[in-house]
Amino acid sequence: MPGPDFIAVTQPVAATGVRSGGARALAAAPGVSCPYALCLVDCGEGKLDRSEPEPRRAERGGFVVQPLPDDRLLELLPTAVYLCDTEGRIVRYNRRAAELWGRSPRLGDLDERFCGSHRLFRADGTPLMHRDTPMADAIRTGHAHRDQVVQVEQPGGRRVWVQVDIDPLHDDEGRLVGAVNCFQDITARVEAEAQLLESRSLLRAVIEATPECVKIVARDATLIQMNSAGLRMVEADRAEEVEGGSTVALIAETDREHWLRHHERVCRGESLTWEFTLLGRRGARREMETHAVPLRLPDGSVAQLAITRDVTRHNAAARAIRDSEQRLRQLLDALPTAVYTTDARGYVTFYNEACVRLAGRRPEIWADRWCITHGLYRPDGAPLPLDDCPMAVAIRESQPIAGAEIVVERPDGARIPVLAYPTPLRDGDGAVLGAVNMLVDISERKYAEERRQLLINELNHRVKNTLSTVQSIAYQSFQGEARSKASESFQGRLFALAGAHDVLTRDDWKGADLRDIVATVIAPLATPERNAFDVAGPELRLRPKAAVPLAMALHELCANAADFGALSTAAGRVSIAWEVDETGVHRSLRLRWIESGGPAVAPPSRRGFGSRLVERGLTHELGARVRLDYRADGVVCDIEVPLP
Repeated sequence: MPGPDFIAVTQPVAATGVRSGGARALAAAPGVSCPYALCLVDCGEGKLDRSEPEPRRAERGGFVVQPLPDDRLLELLPTAVYLCDTEGRIVRYNRRAAELWGRSPRLGDLDERFCGSHRLFRADGTPLMHRDTPMADAIRTGHAHRDQVVQVEQPGGRRVWVQVDIDPLHDDEGRLVGAVNCFQDITARVEAEAQLLESRSLLRAVIEATPECVKIVARDATLIQMNSAGLRMVEADRAEEVEGGSTVALIAETDREHWLRHHERVCRGESLTWEFTLLGRRGARREMETHAVPLRLPDGSVAQLAITRDVTRHNAAARAIRDSEQRLRQLLDALPTAVYTTDARGYVTFYNEACVRLAGRRPEIWADRWCITHGLYRPDGAPLPLDDCPMAVAIRESQPIAGAEIVVERPDGARIPVLAYPTPLRDGDGAVLGAVNMLVDISERKYAEERRQLLINELNHRVKNTLSTVQSIAYQSFQGEARSKASESFQGRLFALAGAHDVLTRDDWKGADLRDIVATVIAPLATPERNAFDVAGPELRLRPKAAVPLAMALHELCANAADFGALSTAAGRVSIAWEVDETGVHRSLRLRWIESGGPAVAPPSRRGFGSRLVERGLTHELGARVRLDYRADGVVCDIEVPLP
């Protein structure tokens, strides 16, 4: 290191002025912050002649030291050190000082006074001129500086926090001869302290911002500290109103003993949660839930640190839910229909009393799976595996099932037909939690259906017998030439009536499809050898009341076409088309009969029975509008029937 040399003597601070030859040793005064003694040796006045043998001399009025080989002792110091003379010139520094400065200042240079850093800043970040540094003050006043914190800015712009300890240096006669600065990098410590301060500030802000009461309670139940949320809960305007007082006074009398027992357990080292009723200073009562842990205070005593939240509304809601569940359970138990629930895996979680009556047993919660009964069967009597039962399918496909017919078996072997209505139950995100199933006993309905089917079959049999009897009577009633024509017309009408009756019978007189009615009426004339009919229209279910009159009207049109119209010639054709009109206030059926390719048509001179049956019968029976148009190229009949 260039420049004037000083001896750096590492020995206890107790060393004092020592002479060696003609030199005076200037020891650091007792109490110097640096843990090592630094000795300056005054070599007297005179000009330094570097050609002279050791010891060398310095300029008159200057200071030099007895050099040591490689100046290793100063470099052995575990801290940054530099020394200034009375003019503030830097006369010596070690490698650690240069590293913190980020540069190597010139020794003895008046432009490098008091400090070797590029720039300096105070702890608050304001610039610190070299002439205002603690080193400058120590040289001016002879006062020591302890634990001063400054920021050193290196040439590259990096700032380093350092703590400086400066001691003035005096000779044996007490004259100030310079100062020594021992400084160390405390950047990590400053940053850690800043982070700690920031963390504490953040924690304080969080505690103040939290809507829960945060409090510290001494072992004797004295309230030490409470945040703003807690003060609002106890109806205190200022912390002084409650801090320092007894926490017990803020607790309902019925809960005080309970609270004190838990508080003592916490102070003995347990972490506990419990509820109590809080009394506000103005009389408000709150149901509170507290989570408390032991906290060791600076004096070594143990207190309770607690986070307490107001659960008044939560508890009220919980009570309301319990009451609602109880009412729902009572309601379900009062239902005559079996209702039960399962979780997503199919295990039964609830059932009402109707389930017990239907199943002939009491289901086992969390044991029975998918169903509450002894066995399951399909309507045809085949066994139904549990994994294929309606409840399992509804959960697996995440879709409700309406009215799936199955047969349940009781432990006594009795089998009961039921309709199942399983519906998945979902959470707020739509995930399936389980399902609820309702089993409707349809035994009586099945019995009624069987009885009705027997009656319908008996009625159909008797109607057919009646029609046969009427047909026989008609056949015997017609005589001579007229007998054949009249008999054919009458029998045709009977066949049309019987055909419509058969179509209705196939569906138990619930209704008939219009296409089936048309097919039945035209069947005698639409043979495989010649089918002169073009039929088009959508599917449409007709009530029994409408099916029979329409069948009779279509039969009359067919009979007329066969005798006088398009069906009386080989080239003739008949188009039967219909549509449903939904443009008006009420739906209506619009059917059109069109004949073509037959002989020329002229309006009849009189209305026969067939025409009257078509026009008046439909109007009277169905409120229909009928228009018969005897066009020259073929009859056109438009029928409009109101639909339900």
